[in-house]
Amino acid sequence: MTGDCRHCKDYRECDGFIEWFHFGQIRFCPYQCIFIIRNADTLRAGHWPQNPDRADDNAGQRRIKTEATFTKPILILAEVESRLNRTGIHGKLLVAQIEAGRDFDTLDRDARTALLYIKGYRRKRMSFNAWKKARKYYQKVNINGM
Repeated sequence: MTGDCRHCKDYRECDGFIEWFHFGQIRFCPYQCIFIIRNADTLRAGHWPQNPDRADDNAGQRRIKTEATFTKPILILAEVESRLNRTGIHGKLLVAQIEAGRDFDTLDRDARTALLYIKGYRRKRMSFNAWKKARKYYQKVNINGM
């Protein structure tokens, strides 16, 4: 992994959990979804979480912006919450486990399934239950080599 998620094609190629993402890097990979859920309170307040590696995220330059500073954090959080609402109880389990401090490798099977449903640049067209059934079918086909 290069450290820049804008060029990442498959989350399985990532080295592991990254502590902080810039909003321009968000492509809704599983690690970024965990980051968004973990920082939901800060995002809901309209602020992007501060980079722990830098003391000050302010570049010191004044720029004219075409939108309010709180729109991107709120829109990104709203997208993840909208996807989570489609997963039902599995999404609530995912949020509870992430708030308890679990990461991608230690999530339960149901929570991981919800995370894999909400990941991706676009929303899934299928309902969560239909997606789970299709996923099971294709996993069987790939295992059996049909």
